[in-house]
Amino acid sequence: MLNILECTPIAQFAIGMDHKITHWNRACKLLTGLSAAEMLGTDRQWEPFYDKKRIVLADLIIENDFNQFLQIYEGKSAAKSKIVPNAWEATDFFPNMGGKQRHIYFLAAPIFDNKGNISGAVTTLQDITEQKRLEMAIKKESELLHQENLTLKSSIKERFKFNNIIGKSQAMQNVYEMILKTAATNVNAIIYGESGTGKELVARAIHDVSGRHNKKFLPVNCAAIPETLIENEFFGHKKGAFTGADTDKEGYFDKARGGTLFLDEVGELDLNIQAKLLRTIEGGGYSPVGSTKVKKSDVRIIAATNRDLEEQVKKGLMRKDFFYRIHIIPIHLPPLRDRKGDIPLIADYFLQTHDKDKKLYPVPGKVIEALCNYDWPGNVRELQNVLLRYLTLKRLDFMKTPSIESFDQNYTSNENQFVQTGRKIQDLQSAIKDFEKKLIARTLEQNQWHREKAASVLGISRRTLFRKIKELGIK
Repeated sequence: MLNILECTPIAQFAIGMDHKITHWNRACKLLTGLSAAEMLGTDRQWEPFYDKKRIVLADLIIENDFNQFLQIYEGKSAAKSKIVPNAWEATDFFPNMGGKQRHIYFLAAPIFDNKGNISGAVTTLQDITEQKRLEMAIKKESELLHQENLTLKSSIKERFKFNNIIGKSQAMQNVYEMILKTAATNVNAIIYGESGTGKELVARAIHDVSGRHNKKFLPVNCAAIPETLIENEFFGHKKGAFTGADTDKEGYFDKARGGTLFLDEVGELDLNIQAKLLRTIEGGGYSPVGSTKVKKSDVRIIAATNRDLEEQVKKGLMRKDFFYRIHIIPIHLPPLRDRKGDIPLIADYFLQTHDKDKKLYPVPGKVIEALCNYDWPGNVRELQNVLLRYLTLKRLDFMKTPSIESFDQNYTSNENQFVQTGRKIQDLQSAIKDFEKKLIARTLEQNQWHREKAASVLGISRRTLFRKIKELGIK
């Protein structure tokens, strides 16, 4: 048998019942870099070998299973023995076998003497390093795909909702797509939009689906920080740095470490703090007030503004290098007046969330019509305020006069239907369809029935417009 072991190209060795190696073939030497002279008569406890090579070549009938191994084959002759498939197979990792990191697969089988008793075992070694690497690469790719699928599923579970952002218009679908793409990176981003369009909600959504979601999301209103305190707020201070500094204080960069720092109204920062923030963002670090120790920043910057920052740069109100550092991924939020088709959804969601007694739900059709005929200079924030007053006062109360007369009627509930002077008000879905039909027809007329222009104005694709025209019977 031993001669056979020597001739085979497969790495194999034999061990006795005392765990000492009795045979070590040439293929074993090629695989491990260890000669037969080094291995014969050794066992797993041979310390000089262990210390020198930093690996343990076990007898490969796993030590904890050795007694069980003996029980299975005890008293059986070689002729009668039936080897249990995979009974003593194992895979192990060796950081330095033959000068390489290797994953080795072992398979042990018993050796019987002339009397049918177990006299040792033959162990086969197989290098499966490349196979393991491939398996791990496939597993990693599978995990990444799984995570991407979870992210996408969570984001499109309800097409009109992403985190707490509401809207199913094409403009908002584009925003959702930008959120996902931005979250997949670690670069800085800036969100442009009028006041009340939901810039902080978008920034928080990016954080929540990014790799930093387990760390802090820290919003900072740059316009609300006094100029004399702004450096202290961003970088913190050391005890004794100035009168009243009784303890060390962490700054925004410390508090948001590993997470996201949201700089709202970033256009309000003066040139001096822009220079210091630029150095920090570029990796130069920062020092707390009163300290010479330089700390490294580990935050992602998401900025927001309702200003034209390029115009700010031209006017010398913003440093060009600071602008380019935060303006890596721009995201533009549409004003509410440009996505009025989302108003019924926002109103419905808000009232479901805040009208706990459901006294004003579903939203009457005339209320929806009034909401959709208003221009919303304060955007979604103003809409929420109007709806909150509606819940409280039971009437619509606009800051400006809407294009149709304000709705001020009392309603009574009757099996989840609302009745006004004996007449049923439309349910929400019918109201939405009526509004869509009127809005699309009016937009088509304003654009001389040029469907591509009308689709662009409505913020939908031409294909969607064709489908809507057919579904709603617009002629």
